[in-house]
Amino acid sequence: MLRKIKQSIKKAFHFSNRESNSLLAIVTFMLVAVIAPKVVQLYYRWTYRPDHCADTALLDKQLALLQANSNRLVPFDINSATAEPLLAIEGMPQPLALRILRYRDKLGGFVSFDQYKEVYGLSGHLRTKLMQHTTIRKGHPPKKISLNQATFKRLAAHPYISYAMAQAIIDYRKRKGKFTTLRAIQNLPGYHPDWGKKIMPYLSL
Repeated sequence: MLRKIKQSIKKAFHFSNRESNSLLAIVTFMLVAVIAPKVVQLYYRWTYRPDHCADTALLDKQLALLQANSNRLVPFDINSATAEPLLAIEGMPQPLALRILRYRDKLGGFVSFDQYKEVYGLSGHLRTKLMQHTTIRKGHPPKKISLNQATFKRLAAHPYISYAMAQAIIDYRKRKGKFTTLRAIQNLPGYHPDWGKKIMPYLSL
């Protein structure tokens, strides 16, 4: 294209090759000098115009919000959970996650967040995180222990029933027959109201 322009200049003005090259260079320089500032000016007008900056700020805010939401765990039911969601909690080591699940199964299910304090090795910081990321369904029916049918081994396997209390339940059945009400545990030797409150959700006749 430049060659055609050069030939046109030579024919129109009867210039030599050198003169044509010089004139072409001058015209090119003038075009660049005039057009380039206009292009730069238009660029800066678009980049720094108020509404464009506002749009960019809004977009950045929305992206940050989406990122925050993607990192937020959806609360899960601790009584039906596997180890996977527990391990997704920041700072939760695998041995501790498995210990939480084993303790839950020994209990027969959690009925209160306060029971998290009973998990060995669970720090206050992790306990808080566990409470934030888990739920305990209201009215959750934990696995029950039958006062009238459970063996000594079954009774003593529960975290809230000591060997002595398990034997006291067996002895009560031998002396008086079946338990007729759950409140009859108040007659067991070594009974304490705090213990009765803890164990009651897990008992059946």
